[in-house]
Amino acid sequence: MAMLCLVVTSNFAQNIEGIITSEKGEPVPFANIIVLNSLKGTATDLDGKFTLKLNSGKYQIQFSAIGFASKIKNIVVTEEKINLVITLSDQTESLGEVLVTSNKIETDLQKTPLAVTALNSKQLKEYRVWSISDLTALAPSAFTIEHGNSTGSNFLNFRGAMGFTNEQSVATYVDGVYQFDFYSAPLNFNNIDRVEILRGPQGTLYGRNAFGGVLNVITKKPTNKTTGFVEVDFGNYQQQRYSLGFNTPLIQDKLFVNTGLQLNKRGAVYENPTLDTKDFDGKEGYSGNLNMKYIVSDKWTLDFTSRYENNKDKGAYPWVATDSIALNEPYKAFGNYDNIEKRTNFNASIAAKYYGETFNFTSITAFLDYKNWFEDKYDFDFTASKLISGDTWNKQNQITQEFRFTSPANESKLNWTVGSYLFLDKSKSKYTTYYEEDFTLFDSTAPYSTITNGVKDNMGIAFFGQANYALTPKLDVTLGARYDMEHRKLTQNSSYEKDDVVTILSTDSSDDKTFYAFTPKFILNYQLTDNSILYGSYAKGFRIGGFNFGNDTNPTYDPERSDNYDIGIKNNLWNNKLKLNVTAFYFQQKDQQLTNTTDGAVYATQNIGDMDNYGLEIEIAVLPIKNLQIDWTASTSHSEYKKLELFDFNTFTTIDYKGNKAIYTPEYQSMIAAQYSVSFPKSNQNLKAFVRTEFKYIGEYQLDFENSNSQEAFSMLNTRFGISSNHIDLAFWVRNLTDKRYLSWGYGSYMLGSPRMWGATLTTKL
Repeated sequence: MAMLCLVVTSNFAQNIEGIITSEKGEPVPFANIIVLNSLKGTATDLDGKFTLKLNSGKYQIQFSAIGFASKIKNIVVTEEKINLVITLSDQTESLGEVLVTSNKIETDLQKTPLAVTALNSKQLKEYRVWSISDLTALAPSAFTIEHGNSTGSNFLNFRGAMGFTNEQSVATYVDGVYQFDFYSAPLNFNNIDRVEILRGPQGTLYGRNAFGGVLNVITKKPTNKTTGFVEVDFGNYQQQRYSLGFNTPLIQDKLFVNTGLQLNKRGAVYENPTLDTKDFDGKEGYSGNLNMKYIVSDKWTLDFTSRYENNKDKGAYPWVATDSIALNEPYKAFGNYDNIEKRTNFNASIAAKYYGETFNFTSITAFLDYKNWFEDKYDFDFTASKLISGDTWNKQNQITQEFRFTSPANESKLNWTVGSYLFLDKSKSKYTTYYEEDFTLFDSTAPYSTITNGVKDNMGIAFFGQANYALTPKLDVTLGARYDMEHRKLTQNSSYEKDDVVTILSTDSSDDKTFYAFTPKFILNYQLTDNSILYGSYAKGFRIGGFNFGNDTNPTYDPERSDNYDIGIKNNLWNNKLKLNVTAFYFQQKDQQLTNTTDGAVYATQNIGDMDNYGLEIEIAVLPIKNLQIDWTASTSHSEYKKLELFDFNTFTTIDYKGNKAIYTPEYQSMIAAQYSVSFPKSNQNLKAFVRTEFKYIGEYQLDFENSNSQEAFSMLNTRFGISSNHIDLAFWVRNLTDKRYLSWGYGSYMLGSPRMWGATLTTKL
């Protein structure tokens, strides 16, 4: 990528005039020109021409247009008038330069010294990513565990950091707002602009629970142009998905709105002989978002973002007791209840942003409301016998506030970020365990139930900062640090119910504790060429501690901590037809939180594991010939516990399983996708036909900490083909073409991954 470099001699606003053309020399109308980390921007006219006013200095400017590969150029503005000629290549002949916000500022992905993968809306559509469960192997070392055939029952595992605890190991952010619960992320993707997958600890900028990485979900932002789409999906298992999105200015150049709606349904995959039904499970959900942007002045903006999701999952957690049952009697459940789980999630935030000459400022105030409950009991013994069942509901509310100051768009040798983060978190829950009539085999007093009610009151504050300094024109260093303080309080009571008589077992009692964490970061980055960087980094992360209520021996457990070392290289080669990124990582997990017992009767979360993992991550995107794009992500994992002290029920002693591998961490995983398109040049609607094939390979992964059970390596084929045009797209797709059977869950209970799914997608666009 060529850089335009002029001498800076004035601080007054200067005119930049330019033209954007195609490689054939034809003007590109309505192209977008955006100055990164500022409000400045414009668009080309019908002749491809534009003007832009900027003060003297060095800026990063993105040039993009529909059908073309975007470019990000470094522009130096002086007192002299600048005339630019920008040539954009067809996206079938050049890879676009991607803008990301992984460092909480806008940067060029390939110039960002961080292990991050970005998937834009086009890629999400091509991979048919409908939810978090579809992200496995789309980035190196990224693995999603399909836990319970439920919209909210998926776990993210980056670089083997999953473990089992009450807190997540991958922090999920939506439009800059942290999602506190496992299940409060946007599990049905709708109206998404892009997804960023940050691998390795990100504690400095993202704080609590960014232990193994961060999933950044960015919805589509309001713009000054009227656009829209309607999309309909149909498939086997009665799959239905109806999506729409609309964007328009309410007041031209001043107030814009973007909204999206989605309704999705899926019929039964599982049958249940116990309930004599072939239609045991099914999913139904709807979601929507409303984003508004108001330009207060040439320096201030206000952004309002809201999102609501409602899910009803029938036949959730169709677990069976053994792996042989799962594999030999596929997609059968044997419980006594419908297991209907419901979930609602509402997020709203207001972001005030100031873009100045000496600094930028961002304030994000957010409110989150999350509820989860079952309509009735859910089966918890996974058999036709009426042994144990449960019922649960919980409600959570969070208020968060982030203040952030950053260096301005006009770049210098020193670029910096400082800020603070505050939150209030209150949740209520009720858990009921039913010991039913068949439980008399173990306890003659059955049937009866136990009830636990809990209230959590948590609050936290953090201060963070990060600075990047150019030691030389080619060598820069980044230093960052964050200090978190979090006060947690848990109040619980319990009772016993038999024959409609409730006996209080324990009245309200509370426990509280304050946890502290310091998470530094260091990066050394060297620019090998204009198109290649080489970097090394160290980062630290933490997962917050908590309580074992009523356990006098282990009343609390401490935070987990992680250390991560990366060496990476990023390259744009072959005239931007080849992207090649390689990262070597070494990840250390210390004081891992695991639920364990020391006597075979009383369980508690304890810090009993230390795990090391090292591996190699590769990302390649290449355009070997016009209209053919090949994408490949791959990663290796060599995990090993240095300490893992678990209770053994055979000997009734604690055994150190030192040397075991991490769970749900494939030794090798890979996804290769090839898409070929054919254009019809005589079509005035830009008509194209395309065919796409994906091959996913997942290496062996362990299903339990004792490494007594594993899922052997398997592969999966996906395909997609159809036509696209300016206003209508039609695609046919198949996922898991060979209907491969594999265990997606196997920790005490077992469940198969999704069967072969196929369908068609029709999209109309304004």
